Amino acid sequence: MNTEFIEAEAGPSRKRTTPELIHELNGLLSRETAKTKLRRLATRGPDVPLFNPICSSTTSAACQKVRKDCTRTHFDPIIRPYTDPKLGYCSYLNLCYGEPLFRSNPSLGAGTSGDPSAPRGGTKECRYLHFHVQPSRERHVVVPEGFPVQMSEVVRRRLLSDGSEGEDRAKGKGSERWRREKQWVNCDLRTFDYSVLGQFQVIMADPPWDIHMSLPYGTMTDDELRRLPLPQLQPDWGVLALWVTGRAMELGRELFSVWGYKRVDEVVWVKVNQVERLIRTGRTGHWLNHTCEHLLVAVKLPESHPRDAPIPWDTDPTLRELRRGVDTDVIVAEVRETSRKPEEAYSILERLAPNGRKLELFGRKHNARPGWVTLGNQLGDSQLAERDVWERMGERYPEQDVRLVE
Repeated sequence: MNTEFIEAEAGPSRKRTTPELIHELNGLLSRETAKTKLRRLATRGPDVPLFNPICSSTTSAACQKVRKDCTRTHFDPIIRPYTDPKLGYCSYLNLCYGEPLFRSNPSLGAGTSGDPSAPRGGTKECRYLHFHVQPSRERHVVVPEGFPVQMSEVVRRRLLSDGSEGEDRAKGKGSERWRREKQWVNCDLRTFDYSVLGQFQVIMADPPWDIHMSLPYGTMTDDELRRLPLPQLQPDWGVLALWVTGRAMELGRELFSVWGYKRVDEVVWVKVNQVERLIRTGRTGHWLNHTCEHLLVAVKLPESHPRDAPIPWDTDPTLRELRRGVDTDVIVAEVRETSRKPEEAYSILERLAPNGRKLELFGRKHNARPGWVTLGNQLGDSQLAERDVWERMGERYPEQDVRLVE
């Protein structure tokens, strides 16, 4: 057969080259089907999110000068006896140690006494302007395009089923439960037996890098990170997302090579403050204040795949399960608690691999998320929704109390 040209169905008068047809076929294969779209929407849950947009004028006083009525959220200044409005607003705003209203903000970490509940900064007084939220009078409902508001729970369960629902129900496992429940295991990730967990299509990690700075948590050495058995947790072409900053950016790329991964992309989280302005004065960075963090994205290579060879996105069936080109590589989101990453990062990974199991390493309670298993040493207790994983945990760690979500 002549592979140089292929007759189109329209007749011999229109000849199309093989690359043109391959490009068209790849477009058809990668197009989201109706079932896939419904399954993606079903993972959002039954609750339609509520959103209060912030007024472009920021403060109520500034807004009243340009518009008669406004239903959006505003920020109003906090005036203390020592506040000097002429200095302008504080660079830290709600992350400032010197504003009493925000001293208990968990983003500030533990106090100088070592007590996590104690405020940091002592009795320091900040003379710059700070703001508190003036809520809007109306709640703005945001309904994503195509969102099935009336989707029943029965339809949702069927869409999220992996096809073995009847068999798993007979065994008492519940095939969909891991998609709907939060799971976490309190453990020391340096010594934990990861074989009890099985494999995950997506792993996200925020390692406690040794960045040679004073931090409110313990760190791991470079060698301890190299010894993490991440490859055994993923099949070939699994996705690994690694949060890095500073010198950890170079170390992260080295770890990809050690673990057998290849970096394919990078997401940048641009940090904004309380009033949605760029953070100009950070508390990290040796040379420059860090206003952003980087999420390196890599895929696990098969042992037989040459390290420098291109990735066969269009020919390998496993890679076709990953949905490329859906999201952007920039996230603009507000800073929250220490080590807490923006929700958008999870959403990007969930859309990249909508069906596989997902694992987060070095997480805390606020990181727990439906469809994910979170590992960390500050989780307190443990909770699992997959009976087979729960049984293996009981056999391997009989002394640890792990709750099974029934």
